[in-house]
Amino acid sequence: MRFNAPISPWNYSSRCRRPGHRRRWRRRPGVSAQQIRPCTGLRYGEITAVIAAPKPTVVRGNNADGRYLNDPNESSCFVAAQQYLGMTTQPTECFWQGTILRFALALSRPSTRQEAAGQRWAACIVTLPPPDPASAPSRYGSFIRNALHTGQYRGQLGSCILAVDWDGGLAICSQLHALEVMGYGDSGDHLVTRVQVEMSCQQLVRQLTAMADPTAAGALSIQVHIENRNSAVITTPQVPAHSGLACGINTTGNRKLRGSLLALGQQPIPGA
Repeated sequence: MRFNAPISPWNYSSRCRRPGHRRRWRRRPGVSAQQIRPCTGLRYGEITAVIAAPKPTVVRGNNADGRYLNDPNESSCFVAAQQYLGMTTQPTECFWQGTILRFALALSRPSTRQEAAGQRWAACIVTLPPPDPASAPSRYGSFIRNALHTGQYRGQLGSCILAVDWDGGLAICSQLHALEVMGYGDSGDHLVTRVQVEMSCQQLVRQLTAMADPTAAGALSIQVHIENRNSAVITTPQVPAHSGLACGINTTGNRKLRGSLLALGQQPIPGA
């Protein structure tokens, strides 16, 4: 099903776990029932799941930032969105905690009339990320289901960094950039080697790009970035337990990319 009216998303369309950092979850107030139509033509979002007995929203916070709504259903909607977009594959070495896709979430509940009739469901909605955090998502015309495998809207769903700097902010991949992030993760409870992390990152990149040679005969380079608990960069052959990991792919030389490599397969590299 599609939505033919603008949706107010949960405010984490581009919030991703960085090495040594935790994800913060917040939701904007004002997410209400939207008009639902079959998935034909332009839409603002797609329903990924329906929660039969949703938990109530809780008001949190009483500080300078103001109060905000905390919806305990967002974890369920987040998992549903990941599955809907095709985020199911994991490398053999389970360092990576999830594919880095940019998307927005919202929740639709029954109208006042439906609630009066006893309906208590909640529908999870996934949308493409808005152009900037302050704006509503844009309309689009094709399914984003299994986008991780079809490559649909890869330029908007991918997470890229404009310069080869792991501390740089994430941006949509349709902008000119040098590095695309494929995953963040944790080294686990035990000491591991850098070679293990690098091999796992290479496997992750192959899975997500569907490229037989993800280095494109030397035009691209798979990169691993590792930080310890104090956010210090790790370059040694041994990686301490619970180090923050990042896996990405960047260009070699001075070349830049304009577009994501997700599900690229045998298509040309999207160069500038």
